[in-house]
Amino acid sequence: MAELIINLIVCALLFFTGVLIKYFKAYGLIAGYNTAPREIKEQIDAKALGDFVGRQLMIAAFTPLLGYGLKRAGLIWGTEVGFGLLILIIIYTVIKTQKFNPPTGKNKSAAIGILITLIIVVGVGAGIAWTALPPDFNLESEQFTISGAYGISVNYSDIKELVLVDEIPPLSMRTNGLGLGPILKGHFQLEDKGKALLFLRSDSGPVLIIKPQTNREILMINSKDAAETRLLYHSLNDKLNRDQPSPAVGTSTGQLTPDSPEISTDDFGYPPNYPKFEIRYGNRLLSWSRGDSNFTGKPGGIIGNTMFGMNEEHTDLLKPNTVKPESELVLVAAAVPGLNNPEYKLHTLNKDNLLSPYPLNKNTMLAPKEEGEYIFVLWVDWGNGDNSIVYFFKLKVDS
Repeated sequence: MAELIINLIVCALLFFTGVLIKYFKAYGLIAGYNTAPREIKEQIDAKALGDFVGRQLMIAAFTPLLGYGLKRAGLIWGTEVGFGLLILIIIYTVIKTQKFNPPTGKNKSAAIGILITLIIVVGVGAGIAWTALPPDFNLESEQFTISGAYGISVNYSDIKELVLVDEIPPLSMRTNGLGLGPILKGHFQLEDKGKALLFLRSDSGPVLIIKPQTNREILMINSKDAAETRLLYHSLNDKLNRDQPSPAVGTSTGQLTPDSPEISTDDFGYPPNYPKFEIRYGNRLLSWSRGDSNFTGKPGGIIGNTMFGMNEEHTDLLKPNTVKPESELVLVAAAVPGLNNPEYKLHTLNKDNLLSPYPLNKNTMLAPKEEGEYIFVLWVDWGNGDNSIVYFFKLKVDS
């Protein structure tokens, strides 16, 4: 409702301004005309200019409502479509108004008007693009840091509750942030009147929610890839419980008690209907284990069919694969009919369970140069809904 009210206010202001210019001759509201020298104004057909600008503003007034209507109808980019049409109408109007200028002042006025418009459009576009960039998440020794636009740092001791939910809680309005299709970033108000700082890259779950000890805004985080969101949750949950380990959601804990059954890599079995996956090292096939997966094998996969697998608590169970320094490894995930070609993202996992991006050339990697043992986490995404699988493997680099 709040978003509709804001759209109605914007539409009313644009439409009313257009009416004032076209029917009540408020030509002083036209940028450029109101500051033009008297001799220039005397050569301009003010009525024709006013009729054109007024009509354009009245047409433009309906674009925010059109975007809102498209969004309500299910088009996720509806708001952006309305905003884009508004910008196009403004640019067209600025350019076409130059025909009303007298020949003596036309070129200069046109150049200035177009330049100002371009500066505004480029500036706004650059600001939106920077804000829309995905944030970086860093799990430091004492705090969790989100960098980029609206970045923030939260001490682990200040976190009251950490939960992973399947759906984004209902939002009321954006107070200071960006809404760009599935990307929601910045300060928002919830329908229950609560306040939230959003770092969302997907319009569907899962969503990581961090509730602070104080009455500050809650944090909502997710990634385009559901598996990345879950891995971030597991990593952060491990940080919060590092002095008293607790099981990750949906998995058995790697911390054994006298009454606990022994855990092995068999607990993270690979279903026969999942795509074939191999790690090739020359003529050898290396071992790996499945992590969290959300895979339907069909376009428009359904969120919520997650199969929880290995996480950072269980990597001690991985069998090391001995390889030479800087040797080439090929990661091969089979194509799935009806889905996109698989895309790969590779990270290393250090002793503090922190992830760091690792160079990957399409689906080929080079082993580390330094000797030692390394744990790798690979995301493979077939797109078309929610079709992604995480793979864990360990390399022992030995010359």
